[in-house]
Amino acid sequence: MHRGLPHAWTLCCAILLLFSSTALYAEDDVASKVNLSGDIKFFSSAFTEDDTEDAFEPHEAGDYNLNRGELHLKLDGYISDNVSYKSLLYFTYGVRQTAEDLEELQTNEGGTAESDEMETTLKEASFTLMDFGTPGLDLTIGRQRVRWGTSDEYNVIDNLNPVDFGNLYTFDPDYFVAHLPMDGFNLEYRLPTETTLRFQAVYFLSFKPSTLPSSFEARSTALMQDRLEELTGDYGFPTGEAAVVLDDPPEYSVGDGPIGLRLSGNLFNMDWGLSYYHGYVSLPVVHRIDADISLVSGTTLTSYLDYPKLDVVGFDLAGEVRSVGIWAEVGCYWPEDYTVRQTTRFLTTSETTYIKLFDGPYYKYTVGFDYTFGIGTGLYWNTQFNHGYYDEFRYTSQAKDELGLGGAGFMGDLEDYLASRIEYSFFHDELKAVLDCLLEMPELSDISGNSALVVKPRLIYKPYDNTSLELAYVLITGDSATKYGSFEKNDVAYLLLAVHF
Repeated sequence: MHRGLPHAWTLCCAILLLFSSTALYAEDDVASKVNLSGDIKFFSSAFTEDDTEDAFEPHEAGDYNLNRGELHLKLDGYISDNVSYKSLLYFTYGVRQTAEDLEELQTNEGGTAESDEMETTLKEASFTLMDFGTPGLDLTIGRQRVRWGTSDEYNVIDNLNPVDFGNLYTFDPDYFVAHLPMDGFNLEYRLPTETTLRFQAVYFLSFKPSTLPSSFEARSTALMQDRLEELTGDYGFPTGEAAVVLDDPPEYSVGDGPIGLRLSGNLFNMDWGLSYYHGYVSLPVVHRIDADISLVSGTTLTSYLDYPKLDVVGFDLAGEVRSVGIWAEVGCYWPEDYTVRQTTRFLTTSETTYIKLFDGPYYKYTVGFDYTFGIGTGLYWNTQFNHGYYDEFRYTSQAKDELGLGGAGFMGDLEDYLASRIEYSFFHDELKAVLDCLLEMPELSDISGNSALVVKPRLIYKPYDNTSLELAYVLITGDSATKYGSFEKNDVAYLLLAVHF
């Protein structure tokens, strides 16, 4: 993502795309091979209850949570019978405008503001060479999103592209568990067999970390501050300061690019896939903690974060049995033998211990189904059970006891989730009523006392084929220690307007 891209360059990109597509459409023999499409959307959400005591995001009912507008431009087509291309450009702007001083209100010559209010993201820019060297061999090169797995949204083997956790609590449906595009090579070969076997090899040029929720650093620092108070409280020393630092991310080198291999096919009308991923955990985890308890230089505690290596073997299956759609995925996770070095300096003494962080290998899995009942225009039901989410790990008992890791919450222990959705359409599909429910269960044996529930009723109105208006309410309730229950007082109502062209 390029922040603060000048408006002139942004405008040039849009004009270039439009001009190029217009020129191509002028050629009758090429027009059928070029497609320009896109979306214009506006998302607005507001809190529905007060939480002025929230240490990280205090708000009152009626305060806006997120307002943003977007323009998506997609250009794809064929250069020849064997070469195709895809490009996807996002222009995103925030509606909220704040002025801290008079200088920010001033403009340059021509009326342009000094600060840019738009973000431009090149989501995709790739081309595909079909039948590359031999029939059935396709090679895609460039920025792309490679999706693995057959489950709805909660995929446990979809690890090639990192998850965009920056939108985890925005509740914008277009960004729910969205993945970030990466630059590299995607080779797919359709084997000349009757079983529709397909082999895929993916290599991305470099590691890309997941984006993080806006309050990640503040919340992590607060946890370290609590730990520092525990260390100094018994001695009556000043509390001091805690800090969280990103220490040693993977280098930009050939050896640090993630790779993936997958074999898939169809057997007895069931699609199946066997996959292998070798790369990194996309979230920063602690690998070193330095505590300095001193009356002279002051008391400090610094937590250093890093990205450990990760291998995942996955299997997915999807098909239909008696008009019921079914799917399942399982992933076996092998994190590297990762230890945390904890050094505590107390006055003139120093002690260093090593703590194993992950208890591996461990498994994540999902199973689900969908079915349409013959009620009126058709009542659609979709349900899925998940063990393990993208941000969750299995920590060792030592890491839990000595570092306070694990439990529920973001980057916590493996949890169970039950997601269900019911849809029904009215007035020839112009109006659709949707009820989404998500039950978070850190412990299946204690669902009533340690869980969280997210309920989202939605109304989607489509007055025209290319226009939609969505009105929804997100209700969160549950134990404050859970991932979603900690946001119990962050219920929001949102409006999503979109035009597709």
